[in-house]
Amino acid sequence: MHLSVIIPTRNRAPSLDILLESLGNQRSVPFDWEVVVVDNGSTDTTAEVVQRQQATLPITLRSVYEPEPGLHQGRHRGAREAWGDILAYLDDDTIVVRDWVRGSELIAQGRADAVVGRILPFWGARPPDWVGSLWHGLPQVLGRCMGYLSLLDLGTEVQPVEPGYVYGCNCFIRKATLEQLGGFHPDGMPRELLRFRGDGETGLMRKFKQRGLRSFYDPRATVLHVIDAHRLTVSYMEQRAYNQGISNSFTALRAAHELPGSPAPSHRSLYHRLRGKTPVEVGQAIVRRGRGLLKRLVGNLAPNDPYADIRIRIAAAYRQGYDFHQREVQNDPDLLAYVLRENYL
Repeated sequence: MHLSVIIPTRNRAPSLDILLESLGNQRSVPFDWEVVVVDNGSTDTTAEVVQRQQATLPITLRSVYEPEPGLHQGRHRGAREAWGDILAYLDDDTIVVRDWVRGSELIAQGRADAVVGRILPFWGARPPDWVGSLWHGLPQVLGRCMGYLSLLDLGTEVQPVEPGYVYGCNCFIRKATLEQLGGFHPDGMPRELLRFRGDGETGLMRKFKQRGLRSFYDPRATVLHVIDAHRLTVSYMEQRAYNQGISNSFTALRAAHELPGSPAPSHRSLYHRLRGKTPVEVGQAIVRRGRGLLKRLVGNLAPNDPYADIRIRIAAAYRQGYDFHQREVQNDPDLLAYVLRENYL
């Protein structure tokens, strides 16, 4: 089989239903493909949605149950179950356009090793003005992104893209490549397990880049990312920033040990200087570095920025998440061992 579309999901039956409907409306393509829903511990009507869609969709739809919590567990279980040579990953709160499945073709043609599609917002409510200020321009490719909401718009042309912009909510990669790279790092976790969060597809794509592999943006693979009213609040952005602080702490600790998927050497000089230090000394130095970065972020705000207070709150939440993870690692050798695994596949 050419392609397996993998959808990890947990307690989002209504949005999963809409996504499956959109996949069933794909235009005909000259290759075989399937959809694999990975139920990561749902307690809602997810199973009923899949059963009903299996009876009506014109494509092969399978479901597997993965009890181990974590988005990366769902992604990896989907890869193990997949029949296709190429894997496509979608979040369960996306809606695909009718030619989305053609995003796999650049890989099949040998032109790319991974592909990210266009990710546009589908606003569940009118976004406050401050949300628009979170877009980041990408002048080198004449596009923009909003990382905290996993949005990416690089226009209507196929083009090379930095691997760091290959977001896991809408991407394609060859199954053999994912296995060779050791899979995704830990990512989304239930709140009670946040200490086990990692840097997800970011760590994977750093390894991808270090291998000299090629990533492309293909606007044919456009999805609408449903952004409900809850995610258009400052409190949500604070939680998202807190989670990002945990992810960046995870990255920094792996960089200190020069593990695969760590930042490039130009960003590691601090950690080279910390060789031979105790874990506590390493952690304290990394926390100080994180605080310095946040101070510069807040200090660089324009004097007349109308959203300065919101940015400061988001930056403070990031710092809290970073510090939380560092403390947890310092107090739990088993957590440190988990952070320092060679891979999580």
